[in-house]
Amino acid sequence: MTRWMMILMIATAVLGPTAGHGEWRMRVHQSDSATVYAVSDVDSVTFYETLVPPMVLVPAGTFFMGDGVAYCGQDEHQVTLTRDFLIGQYEVTNEQYLDAAQWAYHHGHVSATSGCVRDNLDGRNEELLDLDDDDCEIQFSGGLFSLRESPSVEAQAAYPGGYDPTDHPVKEVSWYGAVRYCDWLSMQEGLPRAYEHSGDWSCNGGDPYGASGYRLPTDAEWEYAAQYDDERIYPWGNEAPDCSRANFYHTNFCVGWTSPVGSYAGAPSIGGELLYDAAGNVWEWCNDWHTCDLGTAPQTDPVGWGGGPPYPDRVLRGGSWYNINYLRCSYRYNFYPPSYTSYGMGFRCARSQ
Repeated sequence: MTRWMMILMIATAVLGPTAGHGEWRMRVHQSDSATVYAVSDVDSVTFYETLVPPMVLVPAGTFFMGDGVAYCGQDEHQVTLTRDFLIGQYEVTNEQYLDAAQWAYHHGHVSATSGCVRDNLDGRNEELLDLDDDDCEIQFSGGLFSLRESPSVEAQAAYPGGYDPTDHPVKEVSWYGAVRYCDWLSMQEGLPRAYEHSGDWSCNGGDPYGASGYRLPTDAEWEYAAQYDDERIYPWGNEAPDCSRANFYHTNFCVGWTSPVGSYAGAPSIGGELLYDAAGNVWEWCNDWHTCDLGTAPQTDPVGWGGGPPYPDRVLRGGSWYNINYLRCSYRYNFYPPSYTSYGMGFRCARSQ
């Protein structure tokens, strides 16, 4: 398709419209549809590589949130999600975050030093990525971001022969850094930013499901996708966790550090597509403020607690490489405000379809 588009453009530029002949047109094909443009109306064609990571389409539906056992998942209640949504097939990697941060830096959307990356939109300056922690595998110097092996004791012990951090999940990223990454994707794609960057950084005025841009999955969306669509205990099913199924602390560390995304068999299958690393590797930031008591009444498109004291933390899901079996789909973690960063926290993106 690209070759023919370029040939048509060049032919028109060289030959120009000729008397007695029809106008040159360009047909752009996508799946089973096509869009036709008059070449004379096209000023230029720009090809660019998208920053959007692979995503899986999750159909709308109803499920029971909570399993009666998991921490903050004891209250089982019926939840209906009325919109299809996309969710990242993998946790966002170091390379993906680096590429987006570099794009944002070149466009003046962030400021960066060797110590941290900070927001630079809407008069905000929250820390997005903690670069001066040994656990961070992204560094910044001379206007450029680059990757490195973590010099931490844990990483070096896990990979004594060295390792490539490219496809490891980004870590030392705050909740602010996760939602800002989502906004960078929206900005590059010409979509409205989902998050407000003043006040409480609400998503689409408190209606994340109605946002057209990229965002973090809601608490309910994350659980629905992780256990799709059979109420399984763990993303892979009901079998007990072991080191063949996830990267976590079993009787010992399975790895002792993060593993490249997709290192373990993907599960569940959603429309034939697999979701990877929903359990273990890194905790995943979700959109919602955390409260443990979700009640037992049925809910439709829940948005969670409104935020602020006495519950000032954001929901984390999925467990991590250093935790002992916090891997249940219904396990909901808190204790960390949106400014917190850690070697065991990352995220994946979502978008309403």
